[in-house]
Amino acid sequence: MARSEAQKKADKKYRESHKGDFIKWSTVFPPEEAKYIDEVIKQSGMNKAEFIRWAVEELKKKSK
Repeated sequence: MARSEAQKKADKKYRESHKGDFIKWSTVFPPEEAKYIDEVIKQSGMNKAEFIRWAVEELKKKSK
């Protein structure tokens, strides 16, 4: 179902008002390694962003 003009206008207004709220951050892995990493993260019950935040905190603990 297509979005109405009012919905499109609201979407545009939302995008404009939230510009800069997030930064896309990515990397590249070979397909098999990416599949393995995704499976491990999924089994942990985290999503990728949660995993990265957790990993950063773990690294901070080790550097103390």
